[in-house]
Amino acid sequence: MIEVGSVIIKEFPSKLDSASCRQFLREFKNETAESYRPRVVFDLSCVQHMNTHGVDLLLRCITLIAECDGDVKLAGSSPQTSLVLELTQMSEVVEAYDSIEEAVASWRVVHKPAPAPVIEPAVPAPVPQAA
Repeated sequence: MIEVGSVIIKEFPSKLDSASCRQFLREFKNETAESYRPRVVFDLSCVQHMNTHGVDLLLRCITLIAECDGDVKLAGSSPQTSLVLELTQMSEVVEAYDSIEEAVASWRVVHKPAPAPVIEPAVPAPVPQAA
């Protein structure tokens, strides 16, 4: 686990069997146990083949972070992994970026509210003078 500012970057396991996923989840729970509103980027660049264990692990991690009122983003997924995430509709639950830098930077984007419309005070029409 690496922290960049207030963002946690966690490399997703490349081997997605049940034992590796259980170990990853235990470690992740311990690392984020004291976190409130954590921002986590999962680095998927080492995942060559996303399987059901990987999708389940990702869903469990997203749920853990959601319980802490946090946010999760994905980075560096392969075309195959991206396809699996799309087919399982995980891409609708969590944002994915090409790189870790883009994912981290996405939290820095500040959306300014649109300026309030300027309302000119009403000017009364001149009253015709009686001659």
